[in-house]
Amino acid sequence: MDALTFYFDRNFGKRLPEALALVKPPFAVEYHHSKKNNFPQNMADDAWLAICGKNKWVAFSHDKKFDSIAIEAAAIKEHSVAAFALCGATLDSWFKLYYFVRAYAKATEILKTHKPPFLYRISPTMKFQHVTL
Repeated sequence: MDALTFYFDRNFGKRLPEALALVKPPFAVEYHHSKKNNFPQNMADDAWLAICGKNKWVAFSHDKKFDSIAIEAAAIKEHSVAAFALCGATLDSWFKLYYFVRAYAKATEILKTHKPPFLYRISPTMKFQHVTL
């Protein structure tokens, strides 16, 4: 498996990805609000999903509706994106971090054994549900 880059969409804000980057995780951190990426606030999901696919970034979102919105589901498939919808969208950054750290081992195992495109929803109990796109 190549070196991983995890991309956090705009729903995560800046705190979680910046905190992760500070602790030097075993993956690179990219996120919507970084000055490096300079993505517009209203950037369409299919546009950043295309960038994730092109760069082989693993996409993390809080959006549970990727599979029910035709454009996003098509973008995940078209651009061969590995995507995870993490629980905790309405929670403070601390709890988002908690859920992410708990999900990390299982997510990386999926990345080792499954070829994109795919989408998994991750529940608060760490149940990973494969979503048909």
